[in-house]
Formats: sequence, structure tokens, C-alpha cells
Amino acid sequence: MVFSFFKKKKESVFKEELFYNLKLMVIATAVVMIWRWIWNLVDRYFLPEHFVMSNVLTIVLWILLIFILEYDLETLWVWDEE
Repeated sequence: MVFSFFKKKKESVFKEELFYNLKLMVIATAVVMIWRWIWNLVDRYFLPEHFVMSNVLTIVLWILLIFILEYDLETLWVWDEE
């Protein structure tokens, strides 16, 4: 014996998961596109005549920026150990 409310529940869960996954794909695509846009601007205007040097220095600068931001963000975390 199959009750109709079980089928409706499964369909709504499927729709919610589908909507969540589509939203996640759109957000991930937007992040990649923004990152690519910023990277292209840096490559174009930061040492444009030296392609290899521009790429190496850009990677080093981004890594340093990530470490600096991570260090500053760690001071903002407040952990309640009680």
C-alpha cells in the first residue's frame, strides 16, 4: 500500500536538492568568473611586457595576500570556551 503523501514529500525534497545544487553551481561559476576577470586585469596592467615575470609575481602576491588576510581574520575569531 502506497500513500500519496510519501510521494509528495520525495518530490519536494528532490526539487529542493535540485534548486540548491543549481544555486551552488551558479555561485561557483560567478566566483570563478570574477577571479578570472581580476587575474586578467592584473596580467594586463602589472608588467604587461614580461609575461612570465608577471605571472610569477602575481602568484607570489596573491599567496602573500591570502596569508595576510588569514592572519588578520584569525584575530577576529572569538571562541567561547566555557
